[in-house]
Amino acid sequence: MLKIDASKLIQQVSSPEKQPTHFIILADNPIFQRVIEDKLERQFQTKAKLFMGKSSLEDYVNYLATCGMFEIAKPSLIELPEKLTAKLWNEIKKSFLRIPLPLEVSAYFFAPTSAKNVLKETDFTKGTSFYLCYEPNDVDLSKCAQALLLRYANLSKKSKPEQEELVRHSLESYSGDLVSCDMHFARMEKGNLSFSAALAGNPEINGFHVAEALALRDKHLIELRMTQSANCGQEASSVFMAIVYFLKQAAFVLMALEETKNLKLAFERAKIPYPAQARLQKALVFLNAEKINSFFTSAAKIEMEMRLQKNPHQYLSIELLNWLES
Repeated sequence: MLKIDASKLIQQVSSPEKQPTHFIILADNPIFQRVIEDKLERQFQTKAKLFMGKSSLEDYVNYLATCGMFEIAKPSLIELPEKLTAKLWNEIKKSFLRIPLPLEVSAYFFAPTSAKNVLKETDFTKGTSFYLCYEPNDVDLSKCAQALLLRYANLSKKSKPEQEELVRHSLESYSGDLVSCDMHFARMEKGNLSFSAALAGNPEINGFHVAEALALRDKHLIELRMTQSANCGQEASSVFMAIVYFLKQAAFVLMALEETKNLKLAFERAKIPYPAQARLQKALVFLNAEKINSFFTSAAKIEMEMRLQKNPHQYLSIELLNWLES
């Protein structure tokens, strides 16, 4: 099973199809499906067929059986069941034997990375491309955004420094959400818009995006997130409560870390879900018990003052920046 970086897989699936084949993609990020759908629509001037649910594979095979009689076969995207057990897979994989060869059109099969323990390359016909792709780290995330940007003709013509700045701003604005980054690049391309103009009405920022900026100690990003929260209609009080929740998690981890002396065990003992662990790990570089206590000492006053402010988002932003510097 080929394990591949997310940025390389984006480049791989962005390439025009030369001949029909089957692609098995085990990944948890929806960006690959978006890129493939877009590529197929550009190349074939038609939307791909999408099959979902427990019977998705069987539905796909039945679709191929009717093509030629009613319509020409289209490239297809097949989402295998999210909870794919060995028993369920043994039942549905028999449908692969019914796929007519040679292939007339390509098909892309998607499953979560957890399916790596269930799907085997030997279950598929020879020549099937099989990819296992985990979530990108910080370095590869930038490469992913760069690969997405290069899919758009006008953006790809910009200078390298301009491209790097667009990549950085997009990752900051959307907290590393690659689908949102790609949608933003698409708006810039189609409307010939500047980066800021393409932000109109977007993104849907919430308090945890502010907490992410706080974890990075990025003053510019904190101010940007607070402005976006206001533009999206997020109440300043909701943002504040998300930060309170985030710092409570950090406090629990610090307490557990004193006992375990092991960050992984501390996360488990504090019952911190995996998605929040990366954010907390960044924050623990500068957070300590004294820093957290100083926040909660002022929390009640900050909450009361926010209610009296004409611009509570700006007030909270200033308080957070002051707290970071204290």
